[in-house]
Amino acid sequence: MGERAARLVLSFQGVLIREYAVDRPLSIGRHAENDIVIDHMGVSGKHASVALEDQAVVLTDLKSTNGTFVNGKRVERAELRPNDWITIGKHILTLKAGQR
Repeated sequence: MGERAARLVLSFQGVLIREYAVDRPLSIGRHAENDIVIDHMGVSGKHASVALEDQAVVLTDLKSTNGTFVNGKRVERAELRPNDWITIGKHILTLKAGQR
């Protein structure tokens, strides 16, 4: 049985919107060409990215106007752990661990 990739779970005000597998680099932002589109005024066109680096999931803020937050703390770059939550605009992305 193969491994299942880690996932980012997007929610807004406690309501699940969608899950995204972190099996390749993902872009996050307001513009439609992003992998994870968050259509909200507080989100930059190209806001942040998530990528796998040596088995770790790494979040990078792309010089967004309003910032990217992990567990309530503003970050430019952060290695994520399972159940960490990313705040972008008024949306939350929660990292869920991959499964074997």
